[in-house]
Amino acid sequence: MARLSSVVARLSGCAMVVLALASPAVAQAPSATLVGTVRDSAGSPVPGVEVWLRGSDLYTHTADNGGFRLSGAAPGAARVTVRRMGFESTTFDLQLHAGQIDSLVISLTMVPTALAGMGVEEERNTRSKRLLAGFWERRSRGFGHYFTRDEIEARNPHEFTDIVRTTAGVSVMSINGRQSIRFSRNAGLRIDCPPQYWVDGMSVQNATPDEFPPQDVEALEVYAGAATIPPQFAPRMVTFGPKTCGAIVIWTRLPGS
Repeated sequence: MARLSSVVARLSGCAMVVLALASPAVAQAPSATLVGTVRDSAGSPVPGVEVWLRGSDLYTHTADNGGFRLSGAAPGAARVTVRRMGFESTTFDLQLHAGQIDSLVISLTMVPTALAGMGVEEERNTRSKRLLAGFWERRSRGFGHYFTRDEIEARNPHEFTDIVRTTAGVSVMSINGRQSIRFSRNAGLRIDCPPQYWVDGMSVQNATPDEFPPQDVEALEVYAGAATIPPQFAPRMVTFGPKTCGAIVIWTRLPGS
């Protein structure tokens, strides 16, 4: 008879994780399996959420029903990061059991799109002045590649990589089975040059293009070389892992647009 276990972990303001079930898997299997469902605060499933087992190459995205499955995980203490544009990302710790299937129910909190006491149109104008004014000013200097919402829609992109695929100095390739962006300007040096991603002025570490649905992007800045990056997007350029030698700056859709 399967052994039932329940663990509840409280996460600061953004998610609640319930370790609901641990059941025996295939006998003598040394690895662990993690399955679960991601929901929003209203209880509706959230598709397209990245679920990453930190410290490993194991990751997946939730299906239309919010479900996910990670197989072949090392048993023991594990750290999982869950994130999707429009929601507060969260990282939590849990225990994975050898030869068992651990199950999670994860609740994510949506990032507010309007300020209290302000109408949608007023918030749109305020955010445009604060964020997109800088975008237009940098675009006038012409040191990078810039895409407005209208220009993005004209490309009819199905994936984020479709927006930048033909941009000079940018290469789109498959790495470990997922679409990735690399800057080709430094190809002769034989170094891996992934972009540093920024979303609404915040640095996003270890991001991948499939985290950013094209329909959620209001404006986009691409800097394919370190010398062209504006100072505000350059401080965290060097991180662990492959050397970052460019930046992709994403501004999310304005309320009411």
